[in-house]
Amino acid sequence: MQHEGFAAPLALPPPERLVLPDGAVQVWELDDKQVDPACARLADTLAPDERARALAYRHARHCNGYIARRGLLRWLIGAYLHCLPEALRFTVSAFGKPVLQWPQARLAFSVSHTDGLALLAFARDCRLGVDVERRAGGPDLAEVANVPGFGRGIFSAQEARVLARARPASADAFLGIWTRKEALLKALGTGLSADPTAFTTEDDWRRGAGHWRASRDGIPMSGWTCLDLDAGAGFRAALAASLPEASVTWHRC
Repeated sequence: MQHEGFAAPLALPPPERLVLPDGAVQVWELDDKQVDPACARLADTLAPDERARALAYRHARHCNGYIARRGLLRWLIGAYLHCLPEALRFTVSAFGKPVLQWPQARLAFSVSHTDGLALLAFARDCRLGVDVERRAGGPDLAEVANVPGFGRGIFSAQEARVLARARPASADAFLGIWTRKEALLKALGTGLSADPTAFTTEDDWRRGAGHWRASRDGIPMSGWTCLDLDAGAGFRAALAASLPEASVTWHRC
């Protein structure tokens, strides 16, 4: 995976230079250091309902984080589609996922955030999902996996066996499977409203380290690019795109 960085806080390329080729996935990183600059530069692009949602947060850091993520999402989509970011209109799917209502385009996008980091992924003509979680110490997550709402009802039997064998590194194994499953279900558009146990994610060593594959009810899901993303030592992240052999690049604001 190619990494492309921008040194200055919120240094974004000119919109006319931002190109998203077919068969490519671009992942953008927004960390806490860029939140305030993003708010200052992009807050005016938000729609009234987005501003109201931001103000509904009790804590300023959560409010600013939402403004930064939504503003960057608007800026990037506007650049990819050659239109003003404030002109974009969004709706929400039945599963709570933001959907671009205007302009209608072949652009797929997915956003995920955790404490300290947000990832925004973009591609064309595909289904796309990204997920990021912060690593943290805690209890044996092989045991937590059996707690309703944490793991039970989420992992397939094969994934549960992998997790059980992972002790004492079960926390990292848990987050690895969790982010993969979340990315896949986001790409499918269902989130956890589908039966997550019907899907299995596993390492795909034939394609190299960091690659994984998915199956549904034991049937391989072909034509997908599934990757663990290197989001830094403090995070686990994963990407799923219904594109075969997609080119994935990483961009830092």
